[in-house]
Amino acid sequence: MASVTPGPSNVLLTTVGAQVGVLRGLPTLVGTALGTGMVLFITCFCLGATVLENDTVLSVMRIVGVGAILWLAWIIATAPVAHKATPQEIAPTIGLIPAVLLQWINPKAWIVSVSIVAAFMAADGSAFEQASKLSLVFVIAAVIGCFPWLVSGAALRHLLQNPTTARLFNLALGLGLAASMITLV
Repeated sequence: MASVTPGPSNVLLTTVGAQVGVLRGLPTLVGTALGTGMVLFITCFCLGATVLENDTVLSVMRIVGVGAILWLAWIIATAPVAHKATPQEIAPTIGLIPAVLLQWINPKAWIVSVSIVAAFMAADGSAFEQASKLSLVFVIAAVIGCFPWLVSGAALRHLLQNPTTARLFNLALGLGLAASMITLV
């Protein structure tokens, strides 16, 4: 399942879990699920054919998405570890709305959405109804599938009190996120 496998959203959730814990990370989790659900709905309902049939649109989306994800990977890999940010400092920058917006530039969200359209959309029947049902199912599955990433980050929180360990953790997550883009280049 797409929401369980490594990718930009799950790296973000692991980072957020490590920084602010599970409870304060829930808005990011919900934003991730809702954002991907929105991308899926739009893809199913109206953009699917346009995106699939237009190589230029696909290329631009791929370039912009990969660039944005690589920038996010750099930010994560080089995040400062000496200053221990409080949850009040971190939570406003990585919350519901930023997590929703991330999905609009997340290449994995678009690839998964286009794949779902190809696999599950029927030619007959209401596109709106199908898009709504598929999106709802995906949002629920994404919350369930992404939750362990948030929890794993929170579980590592204590280990990350050591600046060297925290630096290696940030570097590993940043490199992992960058590596997840290799298949799109």
